[in-house]
Amino acid sequence: MADKIRVAVISAGMIANAAHIPAYRHLADRVELVAVSDTNPVSAQQTAERHGIPNWYTDTEQMLREQKPDLVSVCTPNRFHKENTMLALSYGCNVACEKPLALTYADTKEMFDYAGKQGKMLIACQTLRYDRQFSVAREFYDNGELGRIYYSEFSCIRRRGIPKWGTFHKKEMNGGGALCDLGVHLLDAILWIQGCPKFESITGASSACLARKEKDIITSLAESGAPSGVFNARPYAPEEFNVEEFAAGSIRLEGGQFMNFKTSWAVNLPPEFRMNICGDKAGYLVADNKILSTMGRYQVDIEPKIFDEDPLKDEPFSGHFYLMENIVDHLQHDAELFIKPEETLNVAKIIDAFYISAAEGREVKASEFD
Repeated sequence: MADKIRVAVISAGMIANAAHIPAYRHLADRVELVAVSDTNPVSAQQTAERHGIPNWYTDTEQMLREQKPDLVSVCTPNRFHKENTMLALSYGCNVACEKPLALTYADTKEMFDYAGKQGKMLIACQTLRYDRQFSVAREFYDNGELGRIYYSEFSCIRRRGIPKWGTFHKKEMNGGGALCDLGVHLLDAILWIQGCPKFESITGASSACLARKEKDIITSLAESGAPSGVFNARPYAPEEFNVEEFAAGSIRLEGGQFMNFKTSWAVNLPPEFRMNICGDKAGYLVADNKILSTMGRYQVDIEPKIFDEDPLKDEPFSGHFYLMENIVDHLQHDAELFIKPEETLNVAKIIDAFYISAAEGREVKASEFD
């Protein structure tokens, strides 16, 4: 591969402007941003001018054909992840695709199978793993400090945080709502912390009670997940909302492990970000950085001192910086990828099964996808 990796970005929305492009610019000595495409010419041109990218397109295939990038970031709405990933792979590009890779397990597997056939890398941008609090939890697990994990749980609750830019709220574009947007990150992180146990079954439920009837509630872009990067946004219409604003479920994992979760864009509960891991030696409250255990005859709470000296801690999407660095290391020096296909497939199967369970009101087993 050339000294510098040629990179193109498909779709010029928030995540491209706030995460992918800044991450590539941070690696300017190793990466060359050659082009960006978007079906909206204003978004494509403004993004190119904003970041000093020399070429912009409204036709993605033309961009791939003319620019011949080594690596492509797919930042489209979920519905278009698969077709753009497959297109980029067909042009011999490696691909970093936003999460979830696809809306079903079958499509996700097809994408990885095609990447393998083409001899190219495909990776999902499950960047929450890079957060310091989660990497510390994984370290405790790897060192045996928690013992055998048998229960875990997470909550990611926005009281009123529906994304009101783009098309997150439209099923025909995003596939799902809060679970596809927030839950997928937490699912990947909590499974990774525990050594990525395989999914066995799920019972899930979802609802959409508030989004269509509340029209004038004051919220903010930051509260809905966009601290920066929103430009040229399309108008939001509550009547278009047809995905879940709230999702909850219970998951059985291999080895007798059990997990509960809930996540929301809108619910009449206080905002919450919580993740707890329970082992037979100790429990770990990840968000609170607290270990619960015993010492002799006494119950003890331990608060490890964690010094956050991360030079990128002030970046709103620092995980993308580390992911792109790992990708570049992989492409240039054959470094091991941090996020592996089998881990992404495990998460994809859970999400697929959740939506079936919520729609049909029953437990869905992993064996149904074999």
